[in-house]
Amino acid sequence: MLRTLRFLVIACLTLACAGCGSGSSGDRTADPAPRLLVTAGTTVLSPAVGASSYADAQALAGSRIAANYRLSTPADAPFQFELVSWGSGTGFDFVSVRHLRDGDAPAATDGFSLARAGVQVAGQGLAGSGDTVFASGDGFCRLTLQGRITADQSFAVWTDGEAVVVVEVEVGGESAINRLPATEPEPPSVLSRTTIHSSDSWQFGLPTVARSGDRTTIVCYEGDRQNVNTPSRYEQRLQHDALTGAVTGGAEPLAASDSGYWRDHEVAALFNVLAVARSEAEGVRVRLSFDRGATFAQNVAVLPGFAPARLVQAAMAADYTLAVAAWRQQADGTGHEFVVVEGRPSAFDVEGSPLWYAFTPAEVLHTTEREVTPLTTGIAWSAGGDLVVGYAANWFEPVRTGGWRSTTEFRCATRLWGEPWRDVEVDREEMFGMDPTVAVHGQGETLRIFYAYEVRDGLRLATSEDGGFFWGVPTAFGQPGDHLPSVFVRDGAVPGALRVDVLSLAARAAGTELHRASWTEWGASERRDEALTRASSVASAFVPSLGMPAGLSLPFQLLTTQVGWLGYDAVQVGDELVVAYDEATMDSVRFSLALPVAFPNATTAAGGPIYGPIFSPAMPPPLAPGLTVPMPPPAPAHMHQLKLLRLQ
Repeated sequence: MLRTLRFLVIACLTLACAGCGSGSSGDRTADPAPRLLVTAGTTVLSPAVGASSYADAQALAGSRIAANYRLSTPADAPFQFELVSWGSGTGFDFVSVRHLRDGDAPAATDGFSLARAGVQVAGQGLAGSGDTVFASGDGFCRLTLQGRITADQSFAVWTDGEAVVVVEVEVGGESAINRLPATEPEPPSVLSRTTIHSSDSWQFGLPTVARSGDRTTIVCYEGDRQNVNTPSRYEQRLQHDALTGAVTGGAEPLAASDSGYWRDHEVAALFNVLAVARSEAEGVRVRLSFDRGATFAQNVAVLPGFAPARLVQAAMAADYTLAVAAWRQQADGTGHEFVVVEGRPSAFDVEGSPLWYAFTPAEVLHTTEREVTPLTTGIAWSAGGDLVVGYAANWFEPVRTGGWRSTTEFRCATRLWGEPWRDVEVDREEMFGMDPTVAVHGQGETLRIFYAYEVRDGLRLATSEDGGFFWGVPTAFGQPGDHLPSVFVRDGAVPGALRVDVLSLAARAAGTELHRASWTEWGASERRDEALTRASSVASAFVPSLGMPAGLSLPFQLLTTQVGWLGYDAVQVGDELVVAYDEATMDSVRFSLALPVAFPNATTAAGGPIYGPIFSPAMPPPLAPGLTVPMPPPAPAHMHQLKLLRLQ
């Protein structure tokens, strides 16, 4: 499979940018070190003390070695670590990795050096040439190196400026890059597992899910399902009919100035109303359907006139009120704001179903004093109209001895019905955080809030019994590297008891899995841990498939199956949990044969309805048919398999 001309263009541009800073980030060459974190999950690794053992200045193109990381792994044992770079706000950011040495010999430049050594790359916005791999993004990018090696490996990493970071992975003892094996059992409570869509596109991923009546709606990124080299990306909408099993869909091209690593879309639903929110070059755009996705009658620009918003989140209350939360950069570029915008129906049909929305001005809940990299957000409405938002952000500080320190601050904002917002810090820790989430039970002054988030050693679940005024000592669980929790609270089998479930992405030896921790009676029962998916990493001989060079035979291949980056979302439906997840199979040789290309994809009314005297949940109207275009059946050979999981 031939590399495209556009790929060569982006590769040249990436090399040219190695000494020119990053988009709107300003002059970054004066930084004490390149803006790079080397992480093992949520743990930030520290550079080694002393000079690098790799001293071939010619191979490094004369670049100054700013830091050296020495990592170790047993021979032929699975390992994984991440290379993370960030900018100030938005703009082109990248991580460039050059394979320097395989054992005692220089790495080959034939494009197969990583695969030959037992190393595999993963991430969004990937491209490459010969012995070099690039990951690009808008203001933030992340590249994963994983695999199983039998000889020492050396890599040169460039981000901003001309300095280089050398990462050496030696065959030796276990370290933070070796994850624990998956010992959690598979659950007996899986009601169904259905593959509803598949894709071979490198653009596919980042699903988000909502439920309305008998329809589950999934919104995700997609590209050409058959041609991995197509750089265009669009928004794919899918609906699964729980009664018939039919899958229908629709799509829209993306023109927003973002790429890669942000889950910048969300979906929320109630009866016939379906809302899709997406971050764009200026603020957030909300598209509203009043027939369950068949058409989108209203298109509203939220937060216009500001820099791009990030990591939008949306949730719909039982009275159709739509809350949209997002991060945006302050106008002077000194920090970031976390804001919430609300929309309420302003016109109804004869059945009481909304026909139009009006949106209130944005409320700023929190302002940072520094540049931050935001995390995905959790948002929940109570049955009585109380709104709770769990959000967080990372910021990075250079360390005098080399490298960077990452700090994550976790916050929770609560607004009880008819009262003002209150916003508190729940926790902070030196780590690389990814995502907090919230769930609620009850309402008013006795509202119970459950707030799940990552820490260095795993996950924590903090609780408040009084609507967010006071927080108890959090409960710890999980393993290092576990992330992206989703918490759910429902009435238990015993009267007065609560059942609590936390889904999360679990960092295990073979790859990333979807796990669940459950308490059948919160505060009284033991926790039960389960593995909802299994990752695998298999070394074998490469067998060429259709479209690849005839007669090609290579004695090496690493085939890894795991849940994709930010690759799942879940929703509670009655007493069940419905989960959509992206199971991705990455082939190290195939990546070398067809290196992908990814490019940045190139009015609300003030005021609105006044709150009523009480919160009144809406009655369900007759349900509209929703999306009607049939989708093609999944292809088992595709790299991505989008699956729908139902749990008790």
